[in-house]
Amino acid sequence: MDTLESSISPRRATLLARLAAERSNLLQQLEGVGETALARDLVYEGWSLPAMLGHIAYWDAFAADRLAKLADGRRDDIQPLAVGEDTLDARNAALRQRFAALPFAQAVAMCQKERRGLLLALSRLSEDALFRRVRLRPGWQATPASWAGAPYVHDAQHSADLARWRANYPPNDLALRVIHRALLRPLLGLSRAEFLALAALIPSGEREARPIEGEWTLKQVLGHLSDYERLGVVALRQVAARREPAYERTIEEFEAFNAERGLVWAVLPWAEVWAQFIATRRALLEVALGLDNTALTQPFTAPWLSTTTACGYLLDMAGHEQEHADALRPVLGLPALPRRLNRGAA
Repeated sequence: MDTLESSISPRRATLLARLAAERSNLLQQLEGVGETALARDLVYEGWSLPAMLGHIAYWDAFAADRLAKLADGRRDDIQPLAVGEDTLDARNAALRQRFAALPFAQAVAMCQKERRGLLLALSRLSEDALFRRVRLRPGWQATPASWAGAPYVHDAQHSADLARWRANYPPNDLALRVIHRALLRPLLGLSRAEFLALAALIPSGEREARPIEGEWTLKQVLGHLSDYERLGVVALRQVAARREPAYERTIEEFEAFNAERGLVWAVLPWAEVWAQFIATRRALLEVALGLDNTALTQPFTAPWLSTTTACGYLLDMAGHEQEHADALRPVLGLPALPRRLNRGAA
């Protein structure tokens, strides 16, 4: 996202942020699981992981189709979830068979594609249309927002399934974190989408002056996020060249480093800070996605002098942005995320 929305409502922002948070939690359950297990092992009751992801993608597309038809003025074309012999169980059983041989990376790509379709359909509905009840048949009403929110409820259900499944495998070493490369870009994208959905609620005229984290403004938070991603670009470029990263400066004390850099960002104009925020993420993705599997899992020393991997660094950046999304919620008067997401919610 190269722009920051300025007309989003708190209800829509909360919905978009929750969609991103729940999908991120689902994918994070797969950290540290080997490629063979991801491709072949059964999660439960005959479902492989790729089949489950294909199933999740299908129901995202189902919700997107409903929203798109409503946006097109085709309310009468919206179909119920199940009719006659086409029960939910029967449809899901058919999906399990349909996606049984789906490769893992392709299943992730399918989830990405259908989620983009859902978000596009959601963006086409006005605020009034999104939250106004729609009668599809006698005695049955729902809001389009509930259709759009169903995928995050669905994600939460399958996150619980995956957490139980994940418990059968060894825990990930926090100093040697690994995750399938197909999940890196989605996780970074989800953390950014969550953060920016909430940040967009800060009026444009307040982004350089309103304190949102201690004395920091949104502009300083963006610069702060860029600082750590820029260090990641430096590190991963050297990892790509099979060198141990060398830094112009290391971080021995986070608070001192952050305070110093916060003052630097405070005096820069918004446009420059935003441009650096966008450019730094692009550079990080470019170098990260160019790393081979050996480089992604090669241990190296992070700028704060602990051992990590490229996977670990990138996961840290996603988690870092989620931390700042969480910090925005109370400032904006929004509810915290559920405790089960393990995000430190109160």
